[in-house]
Amino acid sequence: MSNDATPPAEVHIDEPLVRALLKSQHPDLADLPLGAHHEGWDNVTIRLGDDLAVRLPRRRLGAALTATELDWIPDVGASWAFPSPRALRVGQPNERYPWRWSIVPWLDGVPAYEEPLSADGAAELGRALAQVHVSAPSDAPINPFRSRPLRERAERLDLRLEALTAEHADALSSDAARAMFQAGATQEPADPTWTHLDIHGANVLTQGGLLAGLLDWGDAAAGDPATDLGEALVLVGRELFAPLARAYADAGGAAASDGTLTEATMKRVEAEAVAYAALLAATEDGDHARAGWVALVDLGIADAVPTGLTVPARA
Repeated sequence: MSNDATPPAEVHIDEPLVRALLKSQHPDLADLPLGAHHEGWDNVTIRLGDDLAVRLPRRRLGAALTATELDWIPDVGASWAFPSPRALRVGQPNERYPWRWSIVPWLDGVPAYEEPLSADGAAELGRALAQVHVSAPSDAPINPFRSRPLRERAERLDLRLEALTAEHADALSSDAARAMFQAGATQEPADPTWTHLDIHGANVLTQGGLLAGLLDWGDAAAGDPATDLGEALVLVGRELFAPLARAYADAGGAAASDGTLTEATMKRVEAEAVAYAALLAATEDGDHARAGWVALVDLGIADAVPTGLTVPARA
């Protein structure tokens, strides 16, 4: 994934720091070799031995988001059958490093932006989301943006559509986007469940087209399960969303009713897809922007991906 737009790190994370943290807090793991180093938007992940990784926030905002990963996801995700980097151990801040950090399972795979999900992989993602979408307690975290009902997010979508239209007026139908969004916003949202809320191609790992991991749970919160399904529609496209939705419903996903996604639910899913595709298309990150535009075309909102944005593959 391109990291051209990645914000600068607020702390310097290198091997001596990681070694020192392990030695002082998890000495039984301190002699394991350190391997691949992956620097994301909010966190740095460094392989530890064959089966583990050290995950450290690289900026204050990332540390705040990590609270959900450390305080909630280990228990919420204890029964998940799909691969996820749930914290196995939690490290504490000290004089050398200012925030909590974690030791998580190492997941082999490549981002879906590089190797997309196949139909079978899309079905696996559907089953994974069905496991995630269980009732959230009243004190579950709330995402300040994506936990809100669709009707409360219309203004943000309008601003993104205006920006996209200003730059690519000939490629985008803002009226079609607003109509699809409004059709979903008028539907009653589902009871809140746990939701991932950031399902894009850098947070989904694949191996041979199959699901190899669902990463980055910092945005996870109570929300409408249609939000995750809309983001998944952006990721896989309409054709592969069909097996994803079938698998989700067959697995008892909370957004399904009588073994299917109803017309009203699909309107919410499509509205969420419009909002998420516009968000991605408006970013400065090349992979996100391309994926967003491809989804806008797939949804019938854009005529073509703008010149200069290479179309990512889909299985």
